[in-house]
Amino acid sequence: MQAKSYLAIFLAVFLAGCKTSTVNTSYNSNYANYDKNGVAIDAKKTAVNEDLWQLTRNNLEFVDDYSQARVVKEIKYYNRYPLHMSKVSRQASPYYYYILQEVLKRDFPAEVALLPVIESLYNPNAYSQGKASGIWQFIPSTATYLGIEINDWYDGRRDVITSTKTALDYLASLNKRFDGDWMLTFAAYNSGGGTVSKAIRKNTEKGLATDYWSLKLPKETTHYVPRILAIAALVNDPKKHNIKLPSIANAPYFEVVNVGSQIDLGKVAKMARVEKSQLQLLNSGFNRNVSAPNGPHRILVPKENADRLQLALSNLDRSERLNWIHYKIKSGDSLGLISQRFGASVRMIKDTNALASSKIRVGKTLLIPVLQTTKTHARQLASRTKEHKIHKINSGDTVWDIAKKHKLSVKEILAYNGLSKSSTLRVGGSIKIPRG
Repeated sequence: MQAKSYLAIFLAVFLAGCKTSTVNTSYNSNYANYDKNGVAIDAKKTAVNEDLWQLTRNNLEFVDDYSQARVVKEIKYYNRYPLHMSKVSRQASPYYYYILQEVLKRDFPAEVALLPVIESLYNPNAYSQGKASGIWQFIPSTATYLGIEINDWYDGRRDVITSTKTALDYLASLNKRFDGDWMLTFAAYNSGGGTVSKAIRKNTEKGLATDYWSLKLPKETTHYVPRILAIAALVNDPKKHNIKLPSIANAPYFEVVNVGSQIDLGKVAKMARVEKSQLQLLNSGFNRNVSAPNGPHRILVPKENADRLQLALSNLDRSERLNWIHYKIKSGDSLGLISQRFGASVRMIKDTNALASSKIRVGKTLLIPVLQTTKTHARQLASRTKEHKIHKINSGDTVWDIAKKHKLSVKEILAYNGLSKSSTLRVGGSIKIPRG
């Protein structure tokens, strides 16, 4: 008996050793059954499917709730718009692989990956009346609370990587707060954890059930969760609901390229041979046509263009990354005047700064494209814009006389000093004369 026991122990250890030896701790597309830490993922989560919608179906967890009366009502609503899911599929296609993979890595139900359908139709540039922005629709206060960076250069709410990580972290914390109840978690994502907790307390005091379907919540939240489940029902069985759901390939759409420092997105588009509009859509977090000076220093490009961009970056001199300078708008400035100073057209300035009109605000910073690429020349231009001469106004002076004396146009003098044609010059006062 003792010999058999030793044999059994030996076999158990041997077999265990065989199992662990097959785990590969590297993380790339060739090891789809393991996460980046080398831990095996549930086979269900990584079922091989050519279509991401099928992979979604395999991981839906609330099919039994799709028959809830409130869910059925929402399904009927969506059935009135048969092209809705086609639009969703088209807009989601660049991002859905990444988001679904991130959801499944955390062992979340696939319904979580459908939240952006309700929030933004998977449009990274979606912006609501309540100032919510991005695929996951964070309002500024919530974004700041959760650590999302928002500044003149970059809005992390529109960055698919930043916003997705933040949203999933937030959902994880809400799910923990509500003891793993995903219906309450979804409701809290919409109206806040405090609102849901308050509704639970009220029902508890009355001796009523405290599940999502029994709670009295804000009107929007009473529709929100059923809509998520309704979308899931459509994905789960599109034929049953007479809708067409265009396929999304179960393969990465984009690849992340580390560019190391601030760079002109127009140059990136040319180097990668990607349409600028497509590049901007993948990198919607950047507010301007250049990446943010303090990062993130990553650019998302279609996977098939990533190697080309990497090669081009390796051959790009650091001084060639940016062909523009920073200019702080001063009182009296106009785009026309700034254009003349720097030799860049108004259209170029507007395009670089994504300006819809010619209105500019004092104190804001513009990026000015310069024809010369040397930093020395850029500094000289910037220095010249900071300087001006002072002309003391004498009796009989007119703007026309002053402009002629300093070889400038009347328009330039007026614009630089914030004056209009009807403005009166005060004897003894002074007027600024721009240099350059």
